[in-house]
Amino acid sequence: MTSAFSSASASSALDPAQSPAVLVQKVAGSETGLPVLIATMHGKEAVLGPTLAALGFQVMLPIGYDTDALGTFSGDVRRPGTAFEAALEKARRACDATGVARAVSSEGTYRPSQALFPGARNAELLAFVDRETGFECVEYVTDTPTRFDKGRVPPDINAPEVHALLKTIGWPQIKVLVVPHDPGEGVVMPEWVFKGIGNERELAEAFDVCASYSTDGWVHLETDLRAHMNPSRMASIATVGERLALRLAAQGYRSAPV
Repeated sequence: MTSAFSSASASSALDPAQSPAVLVQKVAGSETGLPVLIATMHGKEAVLGPTLAALGFQVMLPIGYDTDALGTFSGDVRRPGTAFEAALEKARRACDATGVARAVSSEGTYRPSQALFPGARNAELLAFVDRETGFECVEYVTDTPTRFDKGRVPPDINAPEVHALLKTIGWPQIKVLVVPHDPGEGVVMPEWVFKGIGNERELAEAFDVCASYSTDGWVHLETDLRAHMNPSRMASIATVGERLALRLAAQGYRSAPV
């Protein structure tokens, strides 16, 4: 399913951030194009940069901008609003932190609100904000082919349950995370979170620590959904990026053929 949301307001439903000055670097596009940020710390410029550059934008990346402040898949930082609000707020904060007037940001939800996305298994969103004009929009796609699997397993890398789940996930090409309990079911402390696991040594270390904080001695193992750790999610973001580009072109943000 695909859809879009737009607004002429630049107001935020989330609390404003106190962001330090953030430097930017050009990653794609013309030096004379309208500057636009890709608000990411997970490599999404690889798929979004060329798409935005094709519209004529000068595509820029904020260096050291912390998008995790508005929520993490691992649950140690809870998203303070809806997926729509978080996507827009990431872009707004990037603009405010850098002084660049336009930004694109993404938000994925793989335990989606059924009120916002009825019947959906997942949703991938891309937001665009323009601080000069006040224009904002969100494009999204539901039921993407992003790989996301999870399960409760014994803390033994040789256990059959572990081998079966890792095979389903597509590990080690797709990385995994380990926490004591499912992030969707309760509080997760930062020291309990092990992300980006791609080898057996890291997996064994994560199992040992998380088992010590687990109520039943088992651990929660799931796909790492961060885009730079999950090629299938990066591909889903690219798909939404193409839809956003069409929306922006129709809105007049085009100085090059698409």
